[in-house]
Amino acid sequence: MADILELLKTSKKRLFVGLAGPGTGKTYTFRKIIESNEYKNKQILILSFINKLINDLQEDFENCKNVTVSTLHAFARQQIGDVDFDEDLDKIISEDFFYITGKAVDYEKKFFEDKLEPDEFSFYKGRKNFYKNQKSLYSFNSIVYALNRHFEKNPGKIPGNYDLVLIDEFQDFNKSEYELIKLLNRKSRVVVVGDDDQSLYCGLKDAVPNQIRSLYRDKNAEQFSIDYCFRCTSVIVNAVNDLITNAKNSGFLRDRINEKKFLYPTGVKPEKDLVSNNFDKIDFIPAVCGDKLMYELSKAIKNDVKEERSRREKNNDKENSIRILIITPSYFKKTIYEGLLKNGLNVVEFELFSDEKTNKMKHKKIINLFRTLSTRKTDNLSLRNLLPLYLEDDDIKDLIVKSHKLADKKIWLCLDPKIQKQIEKDISIFKKVKKNSKKLEEKELIRFSKVFNTKNVLSKLIHGFDSVSKKKKKIEITTLMSSKGLSADFVYYVGVDDKEILDKKTNKFTNQKICEFLVGLTRAKEKLTLISMQDKNPKILDFLDKSYIKTINV
Repeated sequence: MADILELLKTSKKRLFVGLAGPGTGKTYTFRKIIESNEYKNKQILILSFINKLINDLQEDFENCKNVTVSTLHAFARQQIGDVDFDEDLDKIISEDFFYITGKAVDYEKKFFEDKLEPDEFSFYKGRKNFYKNQKSLYSFNSIVYALNRHFEKNPGKIPGNYDLVLIDEFQDFNKSEYELIKLLNRKSRVVVVGDDDQSLYCGLKDAVPNQIRSLYRDKNAEQFSIDYCFRCTSVIVNAVNDLITNAKNSGFLRDRINEKKFLYPTGVKPEKDLVSNNFDKIDFIPAVCGDKLMYELSKAIKNDVKEERSRREKNNDKENSIRILIITPSYFKKTIYEGLLKNGLNVVEFELFSDEKTNKMKHKKIINLFRTLSTRKTDNLSLRNLLPLYLEDDDIKDLIVKSHKLADKKIWLCLDPKIQKQIEKDISIFKKVKKNSKKLEEKELIRFSKVFNTKNVLSKLIHGFDSVSKKKKKIEITTLMSSKGLSADFVYYVGVDDKEILDKKTNKFTNQKICEFLVGLTRAKEKLTLISMQDKNPKILDFLDKSYIKTINV
């Protein structure tokens, strides 16, 4: 495929669509473009929807004053102006729609699809105004939709100050996000980079790989590809190609872009060839569970780190930091964390377990809601968010219907006086806690603990929630879905079992599951270890050449 720099220099087209497999150097490609003579002094916008990717890109280009790096939602907010956000707004208004009209609508999905019927939009707009305070109110999904409508009605408002817009991970964009990119393309040249083999968020945000496929085949676009994987060893690259070929032969990945290549750059980097020679197999530890799994995982990490340090000392490699990534099902993360500690491994930092992360976000939101009510107890949005603490679902329904029938009378004024009194008591307790008061009565402490459902929220409230550490992680535990964008020297993929990889309803492979496995395979820079908890012969490994696998029976 043609080199992107040459295409940008010679082509008169405004849209460029690139295919880039895992570890092929998208950031490097972006840097090449930014530092080229053609664009080094021009205004460039980089967009993605994943916060982690954006944070990494911001660090990479922090010294490039002509480069703006942003999430789609932050960009939309900057274009629309100063607004308030509520992540549950779509859910709340969907519930209100059902309560008031008796009909069901999923506003989140509607925004993903970039399509609302006139009556649905009218209702949403009305409820949004009902819940807003002084600023306009949006969800993360509705603000992209709103910006699309704003640009369509006012094409002169589409920013024309960017000479180039770079889009990362385009395969994970949904229809609404895709429409925003098309609108930006009216005023700016756009470079889109993605990989339909790494589409993981179909269920999460309606992001389907067909969008990059159709865009790649668009006659108005220039196509290019980034073919060489500089992250992974040759055995992993070969295994990925095996996976794709055999999956296609079995009837999967039929719509995949076949022109795409995923190659190992033999002879380009001698140091990488040396690593590939050192790690010419993928380790597989079958059917280990419980304490035995923890022991074997810890032993493997210790041995790998010890051997790697020895190799680096022999080669006078001054890079001492060895990154470890453990990929595992969400329900098993805490078990692994505790098991590693028990076996003498210091886990420097790990991704919050899903339940802990959810609770942390919940507690922060509740605190913010009570903070608002402490100065404005009739705030509709805060009250609506907190109603499940005080009322059953049927009572919430009756309250919302009553308020609506009374020409959207304040929720507070429609509440039962007993509920009003309880909320006022809780606000009072909140104020005492916030002041770090030592005069809390026992019953107040009990009530506060019940509302927040956590043991240490008092200190968190007073002293603030812990910020994310900037310390470089040595061991990170994450899920397969969250491993996107991550890499490490040594990767241990726990849970390579049929029950985890096969579809739970059909007990068969799906395109999504095969793509997820591909992502898991390609996180390792040096050595990959696969571990099953039950199966001695997981079916997914039938897609890989047996010569690539070293089975370690324990």
